[in-house]
Formats: sequence, structure tokens, C-alpha cells
Amino acid sequence: MAPDPALPEQAPRLSDLAPGTLIATGAFDDRGTTGRIEIRANGAASGFDVTLAGISPAPAAGMTLELNSLPPDSSDAELKSGFSYYRYDSLAQVSDQTFRVPSPGYGGFESNDPSYMRTAVIWAPAAGSDFGFDNVVSTAPLTWDLPDMNPGLEVVDHGAADGAAGQATLAADGAPIGYRVARGDTSAGIMARFGITMEDLEWLNPDRDRNRLVLADITLNLAPGSRGLRM
Repeated sequence: MAPDPALPEQAPRLSDLAPGTLIATGAFDDRGTTGRIEIRANGAASGFDVTLAGISPAPAAGMTLELNSLPPDSSDAELKSGFSYYRYDSLAQVSDQTFRVPSPGYGGFESNDPSYMRTAVIWAPAAGSDFGFDNVVSTAPLTWDLPDMNPGLEVVDHGAADGAAGQATLAADGAPIGYRVARGDTSAGIMARFGITMEDLEWLNPDRDRNRLVLADITLNLAPGSRGLRM
């Protein structure tokens, strides 16, 4: 079994960026809706401010914004199942508005790196429902401009061992991209097998609760570019 990885330095945080720093942009330009979205650091360690600008037509009553982990060419049905952040409050019925993503514990992001959110979606409420959204009004591909939020991460498969006896999926170059958890696996075993920390495992799998990372038969993501996507 590979030795436990050394404890990492403090991971970068969004709060390291000056408040107001632009970290993501996107343009709504489909289904008859146009406008743009801008995301800025606001001094919080894991949250940010969202600005919608020039949305035309302006959001109607009950519409809301979602940031979705799936790519913008996903179908409406796929977007409904993608891991996401919803703004549960309705959008204001104006073309320009800014609001703050809530903190962890209040429905906000717990990751230091929200760049796994690939698409902004404006949803209209489901007909006859007090909660839930059914119709995609418009989508915007998000382009993120963040420094490396997990510098030095290197995932290497050291081979099956006690506490990590599951099957790894490898890319063409041999790099591990996924791992199917086996019954009896432990978080310590998985971390040792791939030479990563629990913080790395959480960062690679922001869509999974820490207490559910070692459930038998789930597949963990090990590829930075696939964060938020279920295998």
C-alpha cells in the first residue's frame, strides 16, 4: 500500500481574491432570450455574487436561476437531473439584478472552486406546482477565470489493496479518472491507493456529501475536468 500523502498546504479560497474580481461570464442567446451573466468574488470563502444584465425579455413572475454542472448542450430532461445550485427565491422581474449566493448551510456552495458549474439556466415554474421548475427559458455556457484552486493535485493508482479493492477506470494515458467503491473500502484506503487527501476527494466530487463518498457501488470521480459529472 502506498504511504499516506503529506498534509497539503491551505487550499486556495475564493476569499483570497479581491471582492469584485470577475470569475465567470456567460451569454444567454437561445429560445428568444438574450442577456449575460457575470459572477464575481465577494470576499466569502465559498460564495460569490451573481449579476444578470440586459436580460430580454425580463424574467417573468416565478422564474429562477440555476447553475448546473452539465454542459449547455444537455437536454432539458438532463438539466433537470444535473447537480446544481438553485436560487430558490424568484428572480426580480427586471432586466438587471445582482444577488449573493448563500453561505454553506443555507443552500450555498461548500466547494472553494465552483467552476464545475458549466451552465447557467433560467427556469420557469412548473404549471400548477408550488415548488419545482419545468421549462427551460434560456441557457448560458459559463466561462470561468479562476487560478488553480487545487495546485499540485496528482492522482496515481497504486493498485488494489485492503480498504481500496474496487475497480479503477483509467484514461488512455493511464491516469485514473474514476473509481468504483467496493464493499469494505475505507476512505483511508482510497486516499492511500490514489495518493490524495480527503480534501482532494471532496474537491473532485463536489456533488457528493463527505459522508457518502465511501458507499459501495458508487463511482467516484478522479479527473479534475469531470468534477460534478456522475459516471
